[in-house]
Amino acid sequence: MTGSAPLPAPLDEGRVRARIALLPTLPPLVMELLGSFQQEDLNVTALAERIGNEQTLAARVLRIANSPFYGLSGRVASIHDAVVILGFRAVRSLVLAAAMVGAFPTQLGRHFSPRTFWRHSVATALAARGLARLRGENPETAFSAGLLHDLGRVFLAVAFPDHFAALLRWQTEHDRPNREAEQAVLGLDHGTAGRLLAEQWGLPAPIGEAIARHHEPDREPTSPLVDLVHGADLIALALELDGRENSAVPPPSPGAWARLDLDQVSLISLFGEVDENFQETCHALLP
Repeated sequence: MTGSAPLPAPLDEGRVRARIALLPTLPPLVMELLGSFQQEDLNVTALAERIGNEQTLAARVLRIANSPFYGLSGRVASIHDAVVILGFRAVRSLVLAAAMVGAFPTQLGRHFSPRTFWRHSVATALAARGLARLRGENPETAFSAGLLHDLGRVFLAVAFPDHFAALLRWQTEHDRPNREAEQAVLGLDHGTAGRLLAEQWGLPAPIGEAIARHHEPDREPTSPLVDLVHGADLIALALELDGRENSAVPPPSPGAWARLDLDQVSLISLFGEVDENFQETCHALLP
């Protein structure tokens, strides 16, 4: 378009990796929890005590543990209680969620709204958790993957603000979907950036795969977790709980939607469940 500002030089994976290396490291407790995914002989009591000593994270975990999200009506008074009642995996998922949200700035200028971003992420996490229960998959892993599915997008906004501003200008001028605009302007999409960040931070491989492929769930080899996050992302867009109106909801990938095998009653029930738990979960997790 005549008069448009010139586009910055495209990014590549090497440049993205170099920028990721400059990010602040995650807190030691978070790194320990990430490592615990690979351990079979966990000292759960010691880890619970460590979590309890991190006051901000512990407070967020207890807020969500006592919210309608779990339906426990104030029974959880400590991290130890949370581990006993919810299980260590659930508590670990909540701690990691709160830590990841806290790893990024709450203000990113006029080009990006962290509040809108994380509200969509929370809605996707809730939908992924509900879908996982329906499909017999791990709901806590699905919740984490749903919350972090667009991790690459917030990273690009933080790490490459000039590129991100150019991306949004180009997208406004050409009226194209996010991923198409990202490829045109940046040379890679937020799924690729998110995968690289997930690898650097040591996120479990299935979560990294869901981050990378939630827009391409039918690409071989298929994955139940990728299917869950793909479907959850569409449900979150349809519900518009992030505050954006008239969000474009792309059609689901045929194979993934068939594998999810959702009947109308289950889908309507899931919409209601996400809507019901959304505000309390945002209050518990978001700054």
